[in-house]
Amino acid sequence: MRLGGVSLIVLLIACANVANLLLARATGRQKEIAIRTAMGARWTRIVRQLLTESVLLGLAGGAFGLLIAWWCLSIVRGINPGNIPRIAEIGIHPGVLAFTFAVSILTGVIFGAAPALRAARVDLNTTLKAGGRSSQTGGGFQMGRHRLRGLLVVAELGLSLMLLIGAGLLIRSFQRISNVPPGFNTSNVLSMRVAASGPKYRQPPPANPTLQFYDSVLQRIARLPGVQSDGAVTALPLTASVGWGGIQVEGYTPPPDRPEVQADFRVATPDYFRAMDIPLRRGRFFDAHDTLDSAPVVVVDERMAQRFWPLDNPVGHRVRFGSRSPWMTVAGVVGSVRQYGLDADPRIVVYLPNGQAGAGQMFVVARTAGDPAAVASAIVREIHAVDPDVPVYDVRTMQSRLYDSLARRRFSMVMLGAFGAFALLLAAIGLYGVMAYLVTQGTHDIGIRIALGARRGSILGMVVGQGMRLAGFGIAAGLLGAAAISRVLSTLLFGVTATDLATYSAVAVFLAVVAFAASSVPALRATRVDPLVALRDE
Repeated sequence: MRLGGVSLIVLLIACANVANLLLARATGRQKEIAIRTAMGARWTRIVRQLLTESVLLGLAGGAFGLLIAWWCLSIVRGINPGNIPRIAEIGIHPGVLAFTFAVSILTGVIFGAAPALRAARVDLNTTLKAGGRSSQTGGGFQMGRHRLRGLLVVAELGLSLMLLIGAGLLIRSFQRISNVPPGFNTSNVLSMRVAASGPKYRQPPPANPTLQFYDSVLQRIARLPGVQSDGAVTALPLTASVGWGGIQVEGYTPPPDRPEVQADFRVATPDYFRAMDIPLRRGRFFDAHDTLDSAPVVVVDERMAQRFWPLDNPVGHRVRFGSRSPWMTVAGVVGSVRQYGLDADPRIVVYLPNGQAGAGQMFVVARTAGDPAAVASAIVREIHAVDPDVPVYDVRTMQSRLYDSLARRRFSMVMLGAFGAFALLLAAIGLYGVMAYLVTQGTHDIGIRIALGARRGSILGMVVGQGMRLAGFGIAAGLLGAAAISRVLSTLLFGVTATDLATYSAVAVFLAVVAFAASSVPALRATRVDPLVALRDE
């Protein structure tokens, strides 16, 4: 929906450009239209002809736009955020062609109507009296005589500023979220999902085939060249896997409106924290002595420690899952991990040792000295050497998981940035076109000013001043519009407010610089007007 609204804004900017072009073209044909009217042509016929021309122009633009869209589809697929279903099937279908055809006709009719009606109401007496001086029918270099063109340019600049502010906010938000520490080190870590399931893994205690399986697998992986440490966990960060439930904390009485404490729980092997480089804050990690024959223990994260034991050492306190489960002693405290994404606040977490919980489906992780993808096939072979029937899937590096977790934000940022850049280009072209038209229409006035001794610097300042005046109105309108629709982007932002002053200021200055450059080219052309040629033409 947001991209649809952005596309509509770009369409409006393009239509404003077309309307400006048609207005200028109609002004240049005033003499032709006046002669045809004097010879008996009806105004309806003239309007019909001009509308036909504008519709053909719209259809040509629509066809060219389809070619660009076909080329851009490969780029969109390349930056796929991973959560757009069936993106590979996106293409230019008959429905898209019909919609493009309808939009092209509507834009040609709607935005060609005003120039056509204006041209049909030509003043015969004034136009025919002007003879061959058709270029001067604009009335000289006066923006007040071309208010419609000025309003269109102001609208273009305002709309493009709104898109650029949105893109700027998303860029700043992406930078902020990219700098958020995930709570673990993603470098050189390979992960894969292993499912030790089936009848042979469902034997009751004291037999524990799943524990034996993962012990054997992790021992074999640890002996591989290049593997520094390895481990396993039931819910790996930045994946869709979850595990949570109610817990009781010894000595803590929950408030009546929240009778149960909810926490994430994960089963982990002793070396999982080292493999993921999750820091130890207090106490110890799990070890080989944490078995079914030993006292039950847990490791909690520092978020939970700060909540329940802010002034005390959490090690030695006890928690349990429900009133029928045994109390488990806190053996250590580790750093908090952003399980569900860098932009999601971590929940309190309780880790259980695999030696006491015995999970069947787990994520196996391995930290390597070099490229982790290089040892992926060797790790899979070692797993299948223990049990060839165990499925191994979702083999990916943690770097790629982190990259994909930001893919949706990256996609929104890139798309809105591209639309904003295209809108800025259209607005700059529109401003340049209006200023160039004014310079052409005001050639006689400029020639008189130069003949009377006006310096070329003053001519340059006059033309640029007209352009910057339009840019100023456009920037003011764009800032107000961006502030008005800031709530639309608020759900996509992280660490940045929707009315961020730095972004608004930077984008406004950037647009002013682009407007200055677009106005300077016609201004330089105005300074090169030869007064003798201008007066002789008059």
